[in-house]
Amino acid sequence: MKTTINHYSTNAEHYYSLYQSISASSVHGYLEQALANTQPTTALDVGAGSGRDANWLAAKGWQVTATEPAEALLKLAKQHSNEKVSWCNAALPALEHLPKAQQKFELILLSAVWMHLPSEERPAAIKRLSELLSNTGRMYISLRFGPSDPERPMYPVSYEQLQALAADNGLTARNLNPVPSKDGLQRSDVEWVTVELLKTGKK
Repeated sequence: MKTTINHYSTNAEHYYSLYQSISASSVHGYLEQALANTQPTTALDVGAGSGRDANWLAAKGWQVTATEPAEALLKLAKQHSNEKVSWCNAALPALEHLPKAQQKFELILLSAVWMHLPSEERPAAIKRLSELLSNTGRMYISLRFGPSDPERPMYPVSYEQLQALAADNGLTARNLNPVPSKDGLQRSDVEWVTVELLKTGKK
């Protein structure tokens, strides 16, 4: 992922403005519904980008740990961050250097991140994320369907692959929108599917 991280850092101002141009609530309508009756506790936003989603969750009362490995984008996000958001430079699959190494999270969000991980790194990533998810927590991963970008490589994704990886790590996956949703940035060739993952046996 080094090429992708460097690209986001080099073009930090562009991506910061781009991500801030669309509201978190319009992107994450499914999450708004899922969290409606949930007591805010601890959340982890992986690949948090501009901090849009982390700040949105923090405004709802969540104590958010936000990870962003693109240094320049991380710097911009921290300048406009809610006080309930703690930032760190950490990348999948290992997610090293989290502020509290043993902390478990009730909510984990990966928005527009999974497609950047090569298939060979995904098993380790899911294993690590499963370790970070509390027994009663929920994880949400968005899957991007559309063309790649040579400057920030994207790899094929599928619900079936994620479901299998989840099962291998004690997680149950549920496709929240079997009919892919349109792209929030109005790209006609890009669609999204959101997957919810829970510890097996939990509801």
